[in-house]
Amino acid sequence: MVSRKKAKGKARKAKKEEDKDAHDDSSAAAAQQREQEGALEAQMQRLLIDSLPSPCKHGFDPFPEGENCDRFVSLFLETFNAGIGNKDGKKIDTMLEAVDAVDKKYPEVLYDSSKMKHILSYFLSGGTDHILNGRDGAARTTVAVIIMFEEFIAFSVQKTQAVLHLQKLMEMLIADDHTLVSFFRKRITCSCLDKKHKEVKSIKKMGYCNNDKCPLPGRKVERSKMLYCTRCSVAYYCSRDCQKAAWSEHREFCKEKAERNAKFEQEMRIRDQNSM
Repeated sequence: MVSRKKAKGKARKAKKEEDKDAHDDSSAAAAQQREQEGALEAQMQRLLIDSLPSPCKHGFDPFPEGENCDRFVSLFLETFNAGIGNKDGKKIDTMLEAVDAVDKKYPEVLYDSSKMKHILSYFLSGGTDHILNGRDGAARTTVAVIIMFEEFIAFSVQKTQAVLHLQKLMEMLIADDHTLVSFFRKRITCSCLDKKHKEVKSIKKMGYCNNDKCPLPGRKVERSKMLYCTRCSVAYYCSRDCQKAAWSEHREFCKEKAERNAKFEQEMRIRDQNSM
């Protein structure tokens, strides 16, 4: 019969072996998790690149390794798609929420112009592919995303403008085919949209009236005939009548934007004088 003392010794030895095995298992699991995370990041990069058209990438500038550009794009799209599902198609609101999400998690990408150049080239390439495959609705949304980032960069990063011009986003979400194709064709490095541009260049470019009660179908008006508010330079209208009709709602917005524009111009003058 084994003594109580020997039994305790065996138990302690068994416990020590068990702890060692558990530690080894934990280390192996951690190593496996790190390996899986590395593989996931590589897979995300491949998925993003492989989803682009082949053989032409329309000027897509591959994401730098280890810079979180692929994760930035994934988080933006996840947040945007979730918001669209919950907000009855309010795309501009969901874009702003998606920008806020990547701002909180990946500011090192959002506030780096060189990294954002890669991000924009990805969306430009994807939008071009949408047009070539007849997905004009997706292409319009992609244009709005690109403009959102361009506006954010100009306003928050480069500080070259006083306000965000959301009118551009609204116009692109309902853009005519001529405006849509021209936007991408001017920005890509290939000639993939030349044929499509010839097909649509006779279409008149349309703008978006800022008056909520505009009587025109879809509030669309030929862009060359549009009027704009000379005070804030943000709101556009189809006619003087629509501009007057919208003034009661536009007044406070206009005042705020005009004051911000004036302050910005003053700051630019001071900065230019100090740089001499």
